[in-house]
Amino acid sequence: MSLDYHKIKNWPFAPQTRHYNHDDLIRYAKGFGAGLPGPLQADDARYIGTTSATQALPMVAVALADGEFWQRDPRAGLRWKQIVHAEEAITVHRPLPLHGAVTVARRVVEIYDRGVDKGAMVQEQQVLRDERGEALCTIDVITVLRGDGGFGGSADGASRPRPVPSGRPADSTIVLATPTRDEPVFALSTEFDVSSALSGVAPGQRVLRGMCAFGLAGRAVLNLACGSAPGRLRRLVVRYAGAMLTDETVRVDLWHTGPGEAAFTMDAVERNAPLLRHCYLQFDV
Repeated sequence: MSLDYHKIKNWPFAPQTRHYNHDDLIRYAKGFGAGLPGPLQADDARYIGTTSATQALPMVAVALADGEFWQRDPRAGLRWKQIVHAEEAITVHRPLPLHGAVTVARRVVEIYDRGVDKGAMVQEQQVLRDERGEALCTIDVITVLRGDGGFGGSADGASRPRPVPSGRPADSTIVLATPTRDEPVFALSTEFDVSSALSGVAPGQRVLRGMCAFGLAGRAVLNLACGSAPGRLRRLVVRYAGAMLTDETVRVDLWHTGPGEAAFTMDAVERNAPLLRHCYLQFDV
C-alpha cells in the first residue's frame, strides 16, 4: 500500500502537557552524561544540582517533548520497522523554567518523496510553550521512511546536508564519556536493538537513543562555542550517522564558520565510527 500523503500530513496530534520538576531536569542532564569525570565535570555542576546556581540544559526540552511513536499506529499504514531517525534540531526562544509544565504542540510539516530506493522523508515540528503560553523552543525532527518512498510526491525542499569545512583542522576538540551501562536514561529499547549490526561492541555495552547523542553533543558545543553559557545557544542541528554506545568515549570537532555560527562532527573514539555529521549551531556572540 502506498503512503497516504494527506493522511500523514494531517495526522491529528493532540496537545500534550508535560509536568516536570528540578529532579527531572537533573535526571535528563545525567542521561546526557552530565556529571561524569572529564573536561565538562565542573561545567555540569549547574545542571545536576551540585551548585546553587542551577540551570536547565536547553537540550532537556527534547526529552520533555518525547512522545508517542505515532508512526506505529496501524491507521498510518507505514512500514514503521524501517523508520530511521535522521535529523534533530532545536531553536531556543527562551530558557526552560526549572519546574512547572510545558505544552507540546506537534504537527507534520511536510513529507518528501525521494523515490522507492531512498524512501520518504517526514519533517515534524514540536513547539513547547510555558504555562503562560509563551514559546520556549521549537524542535524539528526528520525521519526517513525507508519502506514508503515512491508514493508520487515531490522531493523539492527536503533538508540537505550542510557541509563541514574541509581542508583545515578543527578549531577546537573535546573528548567526553558517554553514560555508563548502569540504567542509562536513554537506552534504546531492546525491540530496536541494533548492536548486532555494529562492530567493536563489548559485552554489556548498550545502544543509546539518538536523543542521548543530541544532548551529549549539545553539552560539548556549549563549552566549545558558547563559553559554557546555555543562554547563548540559539539553534542546534544534528544529523545522525551512527549509533552511540554506553561506556565509550566520543570526540567532538568544531569549526567556526562565521560570527555566531559553527559546524561540528562527533565520532566514537574506540570504534573509530561516525556518530553525527553535517551538524551546526548558531549562538549569540
